Amino acid sequence: ISPDGKTVAFLADYEGPREVYTMPVMGGVPERRTWEGDAQPAGWAPDGRLMIATTRYSTLPGDKLVLVDAQGKRDIVPLAEAAEGAWSSDGHTLFFTRWGKQPSSTKRYKGGWAENLWRFDGKDEAVALTADYDGTSAHPMFSQGRVYFLSDRDGVMNVWSMNEDGKDVKEESHQKQFDVESASISDGH
Repeated sequence: ISPDGKTVAFLADYEGPREVYTMPVMGGVPERRTWEGDAQPAGWAPDGRLMIATTRYSTLPGDKLVLVDAQGKRDIVPLAEAAEGAWSSDGHTLFFTRWGKQPSSTKRYKGGWAENLWRFDGKDEAVALTADYDGTSAHPMFSQGRVYFLSDRDGVMNVWSMNEDGKDVKEESHQKQFDVESASISDGH
């Protein structure tokens, strides 16, 4: 859902391949936003542009993040690989994962495709924030000065948070049996 709460982005195959569409949260006609053939909605920029992940502009075997405005103009985020992202409130820092979800869906996966969170300020090199843990840390969300994310560092996928520097890591949900598969932030909750 967009930062202003008025638009939802989603995947659909209305016209053949799965593409990213948007529509008003209150209902209406979906608008096709991509023609890439492999795009995924990846978030929203603070200025309201849709962020997608796609291999269309990548020279590596991974996604790039692309910002798409209402007129379809695309701005490629200058990262070699990035699949999911969330911007800080001021719009100057992007928190992202380099790879999309590792394809095997193995619980507590600790191999080379484990998702990891990074920070990019647009000026310097990206910095790994969760490299101290060799399992999954994914789905970054930003709210009130903290980065929220999903991680299986306690054995079950739960919601965790950390400050913008990757410090002060806290478990926010405490599921003991079933993994938290997805999460979102709305109105600070």
